[in-house]
Amino acid sequence: MKTIFKLLALVILVTFSSCDNSKKIEYKYAESPKLLACDYPNGDLLKEAVYSFENDITNAYDEKYKNVTKGYSSFINYRVRGNVNIKDIASEHSLKIAKALKEDTSLWVTTNGKTSLNNSHPLIDCIANNIKDKDIKATYNALLATNSLKPKLILPLLSSSAKVMQADGNLKSYVAFELFYSQLLNVKLEDLKNPNPKPQPEPAKPSVKGVNFNSTPKQVIPAKAQEKKDAHAGHNHD
Repeated sequence: MKTIFKLLALVILVTFSSCDNSKKIEYKYAESPKLLACDYPNGDLLKEAVYSFENDITNAYDEKYKNVTKGYSSFINYRVRGNVNIKDIASEHSLKIAKALKEDTSLWVTTNGKTSLNNSHPLIDCIANNIKDKDIKATYNALLATNSLKPKLILPLLSSSAKVMQADGNLKSYVAFELFYSQLLNVKLEDLKNPNPKPQPEPAKPSVKGVNFNSTPKQVIPAKAQEKKDAHAGHNHD
């Protein structure tokens, strides 16, 4: 009887812990468009995770212009070459999300010390059924059906599909969880290179034909007008 009570207490503790961690997160992208085609109890957390990942790779790979497509393209291509260090990219916000995602043990599997998405999770089926690009969808589902859906096989397909990913919430959700958050689950805050990236300054106001509206142009008096003014100043009209 005591054992039953202990197990019940443990379940309650884990449940409340998960809720508390999710509540501690500041949802910066709550008003952003929905990404996944399916609804989940923790759907807000999943959406926040993808947008935070997108912001991190954009800051990391195109800090000046904030081009999201370039962020995806660079991230995927660096992953193909094995040159991505998640600790150099991730923000503190994404790390907090990772800790909350980690509590959903059904979302992850760990094999030989490496954690990846659980291909049996409903999220994977949702993504498989709703990828917009027909070719990527066919390959994704073929790999899933043969239990071969692994980063090393899907990455080459994605390396030239940055624009497709940016426009497909389901596909970029897969990229975010499989290629980013799976490696962030056990990282510590002190390991992050740039946990709180500074916002970029406001760009200068637009100019027309080289005129900067932030400054007052110097007034120049034409030469002929200046001569008339000087000649007129030499006469005494009293």
